[in-house]
Amino acid sequence: MKRLIALVGLACVLGSETWAQPQSAPPLVGFSFSPKSSELASRDPGSDLRRLLSATQPDLVRLPIYWDVVQASPDELDFSSIDELLEVVAQHNLTAADPTRVVLAIGARNFLYPELHQPPWAGAREQPYIGDAQSAPEYRTYFVSSITRYGGSPLLYAWQVENEPLDYVGNELTGQDEIAASQLAWEIAQVHELDPAHKAVVTTYDGWNVAVDVLQLYAAPVLWRLGGPSGHPEEALQAGDALGLDLYVDGPHVPHGVTTVGLRSTWKQQAVDFWAARAHGMGKEIWLAEMQAEPWNGETSFTPRDLLDSAADYRQEPLDVVLMWGAETWLEDPTWLAGVTRAMDLLKSR
Repeated sequence: MKRLIALVGLACVLGSETWAQPQSAPPLVGFSFSPKSSELASRDPGSDLRRLLSATQPDLVRLPIYWDVVQASPDELDFSSIDELLEVVAQHNLTAADPTRVVLAIGARNFLYPELHQPPWAGAREQPYIGDAQSAPEYRTYFVSSITRYGGSPLLYAWQVENEPLDYVGNELTGQDEIAASQLAWEIAQVHELDPAHKAVVTTYDGWNVAVDVLQLYAAPVLWRLGGPSGHPEEALQAGDALGLDLYVDGPHVPHGVTTVGLRSTWKQQAVDFWAARAHGMGKEIWLAEMQAEPWNGETSFTPRDLLDSAADYRQEPLDVVLMWGAETWLEDPTWLAGVTRAMDLLKSR
């Protein structure tokens, strides 16, 4: 066992080794946009989205259908905020050379802090209370109504069901907040039944490198001796039609120490290669659902140059979709907006 652990440690240190990759067809490329970020900055979400669409000309934009916004009271649904953003996309497409389509994220867990976007009336922000709320008729009305309202939209590309549903994302506002596997299965089944024309992607955080991913998949007891797993890529892959990896090369939950941003970017490339082969072998898609495209909390250790290097690495992998994260930074910093447009062009290159 000691020898095995030593070999695992060596694999982590040597994660910078790369291998030649044939270049695949380019992925669909876009970004995530939350109206809550614009509102927190006292800006108009529609204007912000319009500016981003014009500057980046994306293939896709990921938009949230927040439970707490749509169902602010248990007996009323209000989709006007989503309708307004979809109209911005539709207007953009009237003059765009290539149309932009949308990925709609639904569920109690959705992207942007604090991850759990549960209305106050639904109860305590931790399990088992989250599960109780999701089993109630009110939540199920929100979920089913979202699918039936937008499933026929010509703008829709795919659904994202929950956000990192199997991962624990604790913070001062939320306790133990993983979504039950049975609830996730029910939600994906609803998407398949009510809108069989569109895929359901399930996302997960992937924090280390492919050596840890392999151990997590094939030797989980060993990994627990080393501190436990990092994300749930296999479970997310099995649950949906596409695996969406959330990859950050710089931030509080990535391995620092003797590593560099460049090394960690290479680790992520290797993880993408591993999971792409596994997903495509099952006839499923592989997404980079959140590609870091801004510094973490305004720090300066991740730069536009690092973004371009990451894009060059990921372009070598057979990704189906890449969605960049960091729109609020791009809106405030022209240097970052320029870097993002260059990175998108690189990812789309043939």
